[in-house]
Amino acid sequence: MASDERHVVLETAALEDFCTTLYRAAGVPEADARLAATSLVEADLRGVYSHGVVRLPIYIERLTKNAMNPVAAPKVQRKTRTTAVLDGDNGIGHVVGVRAMELALEMSGGEECAFVAVNNSNHYGAAAYFAEMAAAQGAIGFSYTIGGINHMTPWGGAEAMLGNNPFAVAFPTPFEFPIVLDMACSVAARGKIIVAAKDGTPIPEDWAVGPDGVPTTDPVRALQGFVQPIAGPKGYALTMTVGLLSSMLSGAAFGTEVTHMYEDFERPQDIGHLFGVLPVSAFQDRGDYDAHIAKAARDIKGVKLAADASEIFLPGEREYFAKIRQRREGVAITAAVHAELGDTGRLFGVEVPQPLAHVNA
Repeated sequence: MASDERHVVLETAALEDFCTTLYRAAGVPEADARLAATSLVEADLRGVYSHGVVRLPIYIERLTKNAMNPVAAPKVQRKTRTTAVLDGDNGIGHVVGVRAMELALEMSGGEECAFVAVNNSNHYGAAAYFAEMAAAQGAIGFSYTIGGINHMTPWGGAEAMLGNNPFAVAFPTPFEFPIVLDMACSVAARGKIIVAAKDGTPIPEDWAVGPDGVPTTDPVRALQGFVQPIAGPKGYALTMTVGLLSSMLSGAAFGTEVTHMYEDFERPQDIGHLFGVLPVSAFQDRGDYDAHIAKAARDIKGVKLAADASEIFLPGEREYFAKIRQRREGVAITAAVHAELGDTGRLFGVEVPQPLAHVNA
């Protein structure tokens, strides 16, 4: 690739160690620090840069300002045989999310459907990370969360009252990667706009509007305005539905109760999540399921290609192979994000990993 030094390539292990060290410096125990770091870097490896290390500085700031609890001990508030409500103790969202999905898998036992609702948590990164935990155990996994910022208006409104409320569904398969839907309910995740703002690059006109309600390609102005829902009123209805699923069963924050992750350091965010597990074996023999979903994948990938297409990809397929390639060659992040990581590291005397290369990624 031609060099323009807009992106840098870092060794994956070195980046994970750097993130872990910063979490430790902010008071997070070693095991939780490593878990949170690994899940952050995993998002970058998959090419989901909006939920990768670009978020680390704000997480560290919230930890050091006591807006998040570095030594959280999530606890079960309510439990039946196959459902639970988990209080995240204002912990790191990635750590709370893993604990909640582990609890759902434990209750399921590979035989029953199980759901865990979460309150008193924080921004948990990429939703697919948790849904894939279930897929790896032979279950269809569900992961829903409410956003950490209200930056979408109800359809027809002029005041932000909703997040873009991401969710993920992961299907186990007999091939090397699960089929994974992981999406926000906005045209683009706000994290992508954050990355563009840090990098100084314009955004597509349909991603967001400025504070005046006019579509903008300026990411800085977009961050002052509102993200656009996918498919207009359908996207608004979808983001509200995911928000309700993420908050109503656990009593987590919704609507006017939601605080701003980047601006309010006084109050816990009380972010809500919902995790679900549907074991394939509870519905049919795994062999029959594998044959059926393999045929479904062949049907999809075997359709006649459009004139400008070279291959049909299943949901999650490109992300899987991006992870394999970047784990081998190094993970690419923007030079602007690398510089910000360096600034955060210097606050704690931690040196950011040096680039293996500068590329036009």
